[in-house]
Parts: sequence; structure tokens; C-alpha cells
Amino acid sequence: MMKTAKARFLKEFPDALVNEAGAVFIGAGVSMGAGYPSWAELLREIGEELGVGSSDVQDLAALAQWSIQESGGATRVRNVLKEQIGKNLDVPESLRIIARFPVRHIWTTNYDRLVERAFEAIDRPIDPISGTKDLALRPTPGATRLYKMHGSIDRLDDVVISTDDYELYRSTRGSYLPLLQAHLTSMSMLFVGLSFTDPNVRHVLSLIRESFAEAPPEHFAIVRPPQKGDYKTEEEFKARSAQHRLWAKDLRRYGLVAVEIDDYSEVPELLRAVERRVAMNRVWVSGSWPTEPVDSGTARIYSIAEGAGRAIGKLGRSLVSGAGLVVGSATISGFLDTLRAGGGWDLERRLIARPFPQPLAGQPANRAQWTALREELARLSGAVIFVGGAKTVDGTVVIADGVLEEARLAEAAGAFLLPIGATGGAARQLTEQMIGSGLACDGFGAQRPTDDELRALSDASTSTGDLVDLVATILKRVGKAG
Repeated sequence: MMKTAKARFLKEFPDALVNEAGAVFIGAGVSMGAGYPSWAELLREIGEELGVGSSDVQDLAALAQWSIQESGGATRVRNVLKEQIGKNLDVPESLRIIARFPVRHIWTTNYDRLVERAFEAIDRPIDPISGTKDLALRPTPGATRLYKMHGSIDRLDDVVISTDDYELYRSTRGSYLPLLQAHLTSMSMLFVGLSFTDPNVRHVLSLIRESFAEAPPEHFAIVRPPQKGDYKTEEEFKARSAQHRLWAKDLRRYGLVAVEIDDYSEVPELLRAVERRVAMNRVWVSGSWPTEPVDSGTARIYSIAEGAGRAIGKLGRSLVSGAGLVVGSATISGFLDTLRAGGGWDLERRLIARPFPQPLAGQPANRAQWTALREELARLSGAVIFVGGAKTVDGTVVIADGVLEEARLAEAAGAFLLPIGATGGAARQLTEQMIGSGLACDGFGAQRPTDDELRALSDASTSTGDLVDLVATILKRVGKAG
């Protein structure tokens, strides 16, 4: 059952992300993994001041409420939050991966700025919504919206922590609830680090249950079952395991599929698998060819690149391109032809272009900037097709070192490398290096075609149409393995 749930998750959630129908909900477990305290640890001092141990109190919101009543205000509680949550701890790997997901909506009950900092680290825009008035603001174009249901450390005067805050939530922050309900109805949500004990989350889940009594929308929750080492006795372990099984089964009433892991250290690996499966829907066509002279060789390179672009479009994949003069423009032209024939309504989503800034005549290129762009293209792409890969130096045609760099970066990113050796240049050199190499050629971790496929792609006598058909066949095979 555990394997089935994980297999479904790795198939369905990446598909939801690709189709812009995926969302993420981040719970306290993620922040605790970064080193922030649990609620019990956070309120330990306050409990001691009140003569009550925080570990002995089931309702920790009540502990915060008692402190506010005893001291006559929330200043003490807010100071504890500022001291414990206000510090910048290292962003966990799981959030760094989520920040790279093509996700437009992230929900959290956490106060810290880990998600914001994960996005800032890669210069990706994010709109934190920590108060209900923020919901009325116009979104930043291209930004992911982060809904901080319980407020943020940046605004300590407006956080949800006490019993009053929870009981009055619908009157003070109730605007979040119908929006969360809408996202849970129309999207596939991934829950990470959430225990589902938050009353507001449970309220929304109950609304989903009311609306979809028999077939609720499906979501995924990464959970860790009890382990023997967690408990002192075998009896306690068995009791907790039985409780977990019943709880996981009960989640199905809300459309939640429990994706079980043995240890929290597995979460980044699981999320990286999602990232690579998302990337497999994107194909980068790398290559170059001298613009002068224009001869039959140039025309063949253009035709093959254009055919590759059409094949990518017909397969329903997205195109990644550096928008170069010959290979890049031909690929985009073929890709656009296919999309226009099918209506072309999702062009903005399926064409990812990162044009390389060209220097003025006599000025050197910004190599560091070019390498950074190549690294981004490699990270975004699950497969890379290499067409040609040549340039002119002092009137002599030589192999383009930039295309070879792109191949190295793509291999390091785990992408599938697909050189069309018949086009010459770097593509032929890469083919010669790959035949008989140790790179896997089948299964989910495949990074190159088989030796027979590489040889077929290197046959200069093969027609353009047959070369493109073979490229499409290989992409289909690799996509199914993924």
C-alpha cells in the first residue's frame, strides 16, 4: 500500500504541477527540521512562569491564552516569538527544492520566513500574504503567493497563537478559509510537515467533506509512521502503529493520500524525484551553427532543429531554448507551428526562453552570465537534444565549447542527453563519448540513448524526417520510464 501511494504521488503530483494545478501546504514539521522550536518548546518558559509544564498541556493555544490573561497583554508571548522565531536559520533542502517547483500557491501555518528566503535565494518573486488585507492586493506578475494563515514574524501584532485567536479566526482572518477551500477543491495539494491538528485546516477539510461526500478531490500528505526506536516498549510501538494506520486510512475521507516515509531525511529525495519528473516534461534543444556561409549543411541543421521543435510540441512537452540564431530560431519556429495548429493557447506556459545577451561588436561576451543561464536551462530540463554545435573562429569552423559546457551542466543536473551525431560539431563529439560509456540508457535514471540509437542518430545518410522520428521515439520511451 505504501509503495502504491508513493508511485501515485510521483506520477500524479508532478502532472498537476506541470498543468499549473499543484499547490503546497507547509506545516510546522518543516520549520522544526530547520531548527525552530516546536510549540511545546516555544512555550516552555511561559509554562514554567505559570507553574504549568508545556509538555503536560494538550492545548498549547490555551497556555498562550493564560499568559496573556495573567500578564494583561500579549507582549510576553510576542517577545518569545521574536526571540525564538525571529532568527534566520539555514533554509532546509526540502524548501529549496519546493522553491524551484512551478507552483503558484503555497500555504503555511508557520510564522518564520524560511519559504520567503528560499525564494529570495534564487531571485524568484514571492508575495507573502500574512494579513487578510493583503488578500485584496494585486498579485505581483509572475510571483508565487504565500498564504501565511497564522500570520508572520514580520507582523507580531497580528499572529494566531492564543485560544481567542483561534476562536475568533473566522471573524478576524476568515477570508483565508474560502480561498483555501477553493484551492483544495480545484488543485492537487501536497502537505509537508503538517499534523492536521490545526482547527482551521480541519474546518476546511470538513467543508470539502460536506461538498464531496463520496469522491473528494485528491491530495497528498508526506507522513512518517511510528518507528520502533521512537518508543521504549514493544506494546507502545504496536499501539501507536495501529493508531497511525487508522488515522492514515481516515485521511481518505478527505481525499488525502498518505505518502509514507521511514525517515524525514527521505523528504528531500522524494521532492527531488518530483522535480525531475516535472523537468521531464521540458526539452531543451542545445546547439549552434555558423550563419555564414549559408549552404546545404546550414539548411539541414535548420531543418533538423525545426523538426525537433515540432516533435516536442506534438509530444505535449514544453520547449526550453537559449534562442540562438540558427538552431534556437529554427526550433522555436517548428514548436510554434505545432502549437498554432492546436490552438496555441498555452504558449506562455510551454515555451521557456532564456536568450543569451549578445555583446556589441568588438566587446567580449559575459561568460559568467552565460554559464549562469546555461545552469538554469540545465536545471529546468529533463532532456536535452544537441543539434550541431559549431562556430567560426578566424574563418575556421570549430566545435562550440559553449555547447560542450551545456552538455556537462545538463549531465550534472541529471538530464537525459540526446545528441544527433549526424549534425556534426559538438553533437558528434558527444555521441562518440557516450557510446559504450557508463551513463544509464534505460529506466528512470537514464541519461543517454542506447548505443544502437546513438549510432543510428549519427548516420549522415539518414533523412531529416527519420532522424526527427527517432528523436521523438526516444523521448517517448524516456518519458514513460520517468
